[in-house]
Amino acid sequence: MNIFDSLCLIHIIVWLFVLFAFLDKKTAYYNVYYIIPLIYIIHILPFHVLVKMKQELHPDTWKNDEELILKKLVIPEHFVNLQKKLEQKCFCSPISPQGMLIFGLITSILTLYPKCSDKN
Repeated sequence: MNIFDSLCLIHIIVWLFVLFAFLDKKTAYYNVYYIIPLIYIIHILPFHVLVKMKQELHPDTWKNDEELILKKLVIPEHFVNLQKKLEQKCFCSPISPQGMLIFGLITSILTLYPKCSDKN
């Protein structure tokens, strides 16, 4: 595995963590208090650190190479196609990075602060 593949894998693992952190209270805590704020800060910068590094490693083909890695990692092709279609048709795609951040934040908060069931 080369550096480019490793960067793509790290990028995917971070997003999987954001999406599935709600499954455990400890990971939900880290998601709400550390991971999502860090990703938010990275996204307000004029460039994305991981994307910039990928572009530096493969200047002309980084986007195609990234798609090949997604296929190697068995990311369902219909998920990637759905993401592309939603980004073209929706004002704010729920599968965009911002949509995934919102989903991760909401589900993690619901894990950390569940509704009191004893309230009558």
